[in-house]
Amino acid sequence: MSGHRSDLVGTALSGACMVHCVSMPGVMAAAPAAGAVLGGFHPLLLIAVAGVALWAFVPGWRRHREGSVLVGAAVGLTLLAAAAFAFDEGVLETVFSLAGAVAMMAAHLKNRALLRAA
Repeated sequence: MSGHRSDLVGTALSGACMVHCVSMPGVMAAAPAAGAVLGGFHPLLLIAVAGVALWAFVPGWRRHREGSVLVGAAVGLTLLAAAAFAFDEGVLETVFSLAGAVAMMAAHLKNRALLRAA
């Protein structure tokens, strides 16, 4: 049953990431100092995302053996890592973050569906 909870946490974390990515340009325009406070937050979020991914996908894969879930998670984590470390704040960082969050959400939803079917 832990796999179901971990996928719910992962899906919620992905959704929160998307909201964060979409809302931050407005926050930065309204309060530029917020960027200084929140700017170093992405590496910490990436650690949390990776931890939840391990919690969800390793046990899930052991039950359903569907490799596409792991591929989707790897793509998502790679995109999120690129956003966190390769780009300064801007359009590319937002695009990579959103794409990574979508990939992670899709992987969590597929993992959850496969675990329910198993």
